[in-house]
Amino acid sequence: MKAMSHYLAPLKPGRGVLLWGGHLRALTAAAAVWGVARRAPVLVVDAANRFDPYQLVREAGARNIPPHEALTRVRVARAFTSHQLVRLLTETFPAMLEPGSLVLVLGPVSLFYDEQVPLSERRRLFQDLVRLLARIKAGSALLLLQPRLPRAAANQHFGRLLAPVIDYFVEVESQEGHRQALPALPAGRLWSGRAHAAASRV
Repeated sequence: MKAMSHYLAPLKPGRGVLLWGGHLRALTAAAAVWGVARRAPVLVVDAANRFDPYQLVREAGARNIPPHEALTRVRVARAFTSHQLVRLLTETFPAMLEPGSLVLVLGPVSLFYDEQVPLSERRRLFQDLVRLLARIKAGSALLLLQPRLPRAAANQHFGRLLAPVIDYFVEVESQEGHRQALPALPAGRLWSGRAHAAASRV
């Protein structure tokens, strides 16, 4: 949790952070509890089917936060297609959003690799998604957690289109079972160097 606090320290309304890589179930729960501990309304949009309420309870217990408080104060919405995700953020989500919220979007890119939807439509929907995330970010802290793409996925580089809503990028790696992360990069260097190489795989 200390490492999570370090990487989420830049988060505040008007800022966006992208965590990319592995361990996302644990990281999502840790980030949600981080928000609860700061008395922020926490909303999780799960577009990767990775949110684990049991992990949330464990993380809350580690921070001496009663489980019922974490479960009550963390609101979760799920989307299973790119159309559902955009509709959720357009129609349902605004009524749930409070000023100063922490908004976690788990798998913002994942659903847009569904080849049953024409690529042109996926690109249009993703551009809509980015505009919606920009609106959310204007009044909330925005945390995007993106798992790696399946090896068989044809990379359409949707991650690059997220640049307008991301101020900091953190790559989360696994080495011999230990969680590691690259330092967050400041805005303006987000898609250059090593960060650009990572984002190009999203």
